[in-house]
Amino acid sequence: MWFKNLRVYTLGSDFSMPEQLELALQAQPFKPCGRSDRVSFGWASPFGRDSEVLVHKIGHCYLMTARKEEKVLPSSVITAQLDELVAKREAELAWKLPSKEKQAMKEDLIHQLLPQAFSKFKQLGVMIDTKLGIVVVDASSASAAEDLLALLRSCFGSLPVKPWFAEHPSELYFTDLLKRQNLPAGFEFGDEVELRDSHDSGSVVRCRQHDLSGTEIATHLAHNKQVTKIALIWQQRLQFVIEQDLAIKRFKPTDVLLEQQDKLVDATPEQRIDADFALFSGEFSQLYPQLVSLFQTELSVD
Repeated sequence: MWFKNLRVYTLGSDFSMPEQLELALQAQPFKPCGRSDRVSFGWASPFGRDSEVLVHKIGHCYLMTARKEEKVLPSSVITAQLDELVAKREAELAWKLPSKEKQAMKEDLIHQLLPQAFSKFKQLGVMIDTKLGIVVVDASSASAAEDLLALLRSCFGSLPVKPWFAEHPSELYFTDLLKRQNLPAGFEFGDEVELRDSHDSGSVVRCRQHDLSGTEIATHLAHNKQVTKIALIWQQRLQFVIEQDLAIKRFKPTDVLLEQQDKLVDATPEQRIDADFALFSGEFSQLYPQLVSLFQTELSVD
């Protein structure tokens, strides 16, 4: 399994992995929504529905996946049917219904519609690296990542984590790196950047497939725009975009890394997942310390 959107959390020094990790996760297994359930969230096997294995371990890295089912009830459908019911009821009573009663009718309506609703499924991966002391969640939003951490916490009893952060605002580091055009060894700029006006005027410049060393970018920087999102390439093996909250998006291997990867012949889906996770965990465990070092350099931005 390869993670595409990374949110990194650092573990507290008092964290210890449960001795019976599989058993701990079995306390919150994924179960499909019942007729009256809007959401179901629990652990599922990284290897798919036909497997009962909830944890996959490679070296000091543990892989787990959570599955979420959410019933889809468009608000427009609910509003249209509720308006019709309220109008009919008010006509019968000859007065306007209070808000409290309308809310109760809405809840009853949702309960009636749930069995007919379509389901939306989502799978979230999480890696715990006990050597680096980090938790990495494959989630595009902070709220989704926090939901997964809460699920972990409910199974572990406690989970002392905090989001990975820099000493100073990340945009100061991004801007400094781009102004100096002097990345540490192993890093190079990608072709995407976002710049925002530092005086809260709302001005935003987004560039894709763009040379970040060009005069156009330098002009924006000279006019006090700050870099809030930037694409980086590491060791010509990994490419990604790092955002203002240090979330890592569109994390993927380069063609160079894919060419070096062992090619599996007639591999089963389980073997492919194992190979992808081995590649991801191995590469990220090397990248992460160097990524952290980018935010420990002395700033030179005025």
